[in-house]
Amino acid sequence: MVRRIADLLMEIVGEDRAWSDAVRPDTRLDGELLLESHELAAWSLALRQDYGDHVDLAEHVAGLDIDQIIALTVGDVARLVTAEPPEHAAAGSATTTTPDRS
Repeated sequence: MVRRIADLLMEIVGEDRAWSDAVRPDTRLDGELLLESHELAAWSLALRQDYGDHVDLAEHVAGLDIDQIIALTVGDVARLVTAEPPEHAAAGSATTTTPDRS
């Protein structure tokens, strides 16, 4: 998954294959990739288009504090992409009860 999302980011930032090949799960978005906010927004949109509306990187980042943003990695984004959509998670944990007819 990391390779696929790195390739998507590569297209957005206009880098070459060598750049994409150097991206690892522990590569930090801020400190190593030096992503600008407009690149992050474009990546977020591309991820949503490819993986569904539940993958909202921009919203995720907006909910982080500054230290979490600095520490955010490509692996973190991959986990966001592969996370179960909220409606599926809720449906999977719901239990059905039947009324007691005694």
